[in-house]
Amino acid sequence: MSTYPVYRPRGGVSRLLGWADDFTSWFLFGHETWLVALLKGVPLFLFTYFVLFYVPNYVYYLVTVEIPFLRFSEDFGFLIANGVGSANLALLVVLALLVQAARGRRGIGWSAIRIFVLLNFLGTVLLLIPLMAFNLAGGSFWPPRFPLQAVGFGIIVSGLGAAACVYLYFEFRRITRRDAEESAQRSATLARR
Repeated sequence: MSTYPVYRPRGGVSRLLGWADDFTSWFLFGHETWLVALLKGVPLFLFTYFVLFYVPNYVYYLVTVEIPFLRFSEDFGFLIANGVGSANLALLVVLALLVQAARGRRGIGWSAIRIFVLLNFLGTVLLLIPLMAFNLAGGSFWPPRFPLQAVGFGIIVSGLGAAACVYLYFEFRRITRRDAEESAQRSATLARR
């Protein structure tokens, strides 16, 4: 990742996408403190856990219990759930390979991969982890159960996710400002020689 980004048009959407691409490049491949590593690692683990275990479990209950015209046997539902879990694992491996291939490359396709990762991170931190916390505290969307402690716990976890995103933004600004100052000093030193 370069401290000095390539030229981009000055339109609002282009600037937002350019900033998101630069931020995600730093987020995925740049300098990090232990706290940044923790804020990246925990959501990654929980996202992987959700995709590999929650989603197949939801599919299992849909095809064996909830959808009235299906109601497959438990064994057949288990096979379907394992197929979904295996497909999800394959998709995660492909996504990981694409993210590593996008390292340091410019272009709309590579930027789209990085921005997808950023949107995925935001969705995980702001929606998926609060949903899991809501379920953990006894809440459920189907059948509908919304106890006060589950709703409150989900909101608290969502607020913590938003605070983590704000911290990452300020850490990105601090690191890139420091890199820009070091580059300017190096350039000034080279210019004097």
